[in-house]
Amino acid sequence: MKLDQQYLKDLLIAFEKTRGPDTMLSELEDNGFNRYDQDFIFHMRLLCDYELIVRVDGKPGFGHILSKALGEGVGYSWIEVPLRLTARGHDFIADLRQKDVWQAIKTNFKDEGISTLMSVSKSLAKGFARKKIKEITGIDIE
Repeated sequence: MKLDQQYLKDLLIAFEKTRGPDTMLSELEDNGFNRYDQDFIFHMRLLCDYELIVRVDGKPGFGHILSKALGEGVGYSWIEVPLRLTARGHDFIADLRQKDVWQAIKTNFKDEGISTLMSVSKSLAKGFARKKIKEITGIDIE
């Protein structure tokens, strides 16, 4: 399965939109995501792999449990566990929310994986911030 950058961004935004510090799967479903959808499972796994989200209780995963093999397919079950967006997750979505950063990624890095996406978005955000500081203060920051 291939990374869908827009889906990933939208999923991070859904975490950010929740009312409290913790996010439940039901809140993500309220924002249009379906926990049984393969894209959802795939992108949630990536968020866990890169420690952009974690379970509040410190255990691994996000409540998605492989339950049994069904012929050629696999069965899943869910437990509703509180999740949270980590500091890395907040930083990543803050970078992606910047219009110039997101446009540059969509134009120049549309086929890249998540590690490159994280690195590039951070570098672009820093570059745009340096440019803005120079515009405001006249000081060139290295």
